[in-house]
Amino acid sequence: MSEKKRKTFAIRPGGMGFDDAPAEVPPQRLWLEEAWAAPVEDRAVEVEGATIRYRGWGLDDASKPGLIFVHGFIAHARWWDHIAPWFADRYRVAAINLSGMGDSDRRATYSRKQYAREVLAVAEHAGLAPLTIVAHSFGAITGLYAAYLAPERIARAVVIDAHPFREGASKLGDAPVEKFYPSREEALARYRLSPPGAWPDKDVLTHVAQHSLQQSENGWGWKFDPNTFAASDREEMTVALRGLAVPVDYIHAARSDFAGMDAVQAFVDAMPTCGVPVSLPFCHHHAMIEQPVALVAALNGLFAHPRQRA
Repeated sequence: MSEKKRKTFAIRPGGMGFDDAPAEVPPQRLWLEEAWAAPVEDRAVEVEGATIRYRGWGLDDASKPGLIFVHGFIAHARWWDHIAPWFADRYRVAAINLSGMGDSDRRATYSRKQYAREVLAVAEHAGLAPLTIVAHSFGAITGLYAAYLAPERIARAVVIDAHPFREGASKLGDAPVEKFYPSREEALARYRLSPPGAWPDKDVLTHVAQHSLQQSENGWGWKFDPNTFAASDREEMTVALRGLAVPVDYIHAARSDFAGMDAVQAFVDAMPTCGVPVSLPFCHHHAMIEQPVALVAALNGLFAHPRQRA
């Protein structure tokens, strides 16, 4: 008996949509490859004595508003390589390396207020206006404080799984001893997320880890400066941030090992302009590593509904 050709229903462009053949690799891998292949450029700007480097997508189209992604603690701009390109059709997009992290210069001392000024400097250098800020974890206070410093430049801010209004000291922990490894392979084998999560996408984790390393005369080591652990001026900043007039939104990782529902409620209580929080199911703290497609979908949903100042 001859095998009949399988029929598929499809929605084709201009009428009924796409008719994709079955993929030999998981669709998410194709999604990642398309994002990583998107045109991108590396730029830099001097900010208070340090060179701050950032990545940019679609920066030459001055007709579009601006969007900047701010990474978490001892992370870097390359955490957004598979997220940021999906917004370049509507925004001029940048992802910053905060000083002492990623490919930006190290400083003698660090503060979160200075990080906020770096965000604003990159936005100005890249021509991102009006500006939407998307910030993860540690980057939340940085992004929100940038909005506090220049509210007239900010359209809205989105915070991803952070607890900026928690009670207690803001100390990030003791600075670790800087470690070096004899080979790139050994260093990569030691790479760990903190908090660890449970279900990282292995391709994304490998990409992030590879761009967390640099080689020096001492061997292979991590790009972040251990002295960034001293950036502990959170309390003073959160006092200023309460009641921020800029429209904000909160995306929560439903299984977060970092920010519980108490953190979400504390954020909503402190931010009268906060929209209804959005939850990412089956996701721990590092949303862009565990549930990147869901994160892009959540951001698209938020951006589809412009926010107005009260």
